[in-house]
Order: sequence, then C-alpha cells, then structure tokens
Amino acid sequence: MTDLFVYGTLMRGHVQGGLLKRFEVTQATTTGRMYRLPAGYPALQPGPVGVVHGELVRSVDARTLSLLDQYEGLDEGLYERIEIDIVTGLRTYGAQAYVMRDPERLGGILVPSGRWAAAIRR
Repeated sequence: MTDLFVYGTLMRGHVQGGLLKRFEVTQATTTGRMYRLPAGYPALQPGPVGVVHGELVRSVDARTLSLLDQYEGLDEGLYERIEIDIVTGLRTYGAQAYVMRDPERLGGILVPSGRWAAAIRR
C-alpha cells in the first residue's frame, strides 16, 4: 500500500477523481511548482520554491497504482512517480507523486497559486 499525493485531474471533483473515490483523502501541500500543459493537464515540478496544493490519498493498492501509472504515461516517460515530502496540518509525510522534470519543455505555463482549480477556471 502506498500513500499518493495528487494535485490535478485525480483530485476529488476533477475529471479523473473517480479513480480514487474509495480511498481516504486529506488536504495536503508540497513544495515545488505547478504547470498547466497545453493539452489541459497539470504537472508538478518538485523543488524548494513554491507551494502546490492537493490531496493525500491513503493506502493505494498496487492494482490501482498500476492503472494510474498507465494513465500518467510512465512507460512513455511523460511523468515519473517518486517519493516526495507532503504536509497535512502540522505533519510532514513521505508520499509518492507523479512529477515532471521539465514541464516548460512541453509548453507548460506556471500556475502561481499552485491550485489546479484556479488554473482550469482561466
């Protein structure tokens, strides 16, 4: 079982949020920057600057992770799933997240608020 940080289309109320509806979810943040790609999806670039808002999804099983890996394009090299630090309330946890090393290369535009909902309202 893996804890997973999601920050865009996989969050509750978003396009693919139903994929994780059976799991426990808590509001969370991480450091880094969020980008909106021209195809209409987000990318997290981890780093020491910025805050990205999302959700911590608890105890995701291997079967669901495999499905998400396909959805996120791991085999194509679009994203990679790595361990990052996330914060919920006053606690810091380790969690996996789908990240992109160079979203600007794919035309990504910085989302200064770090909130996907703000990016899709534009």
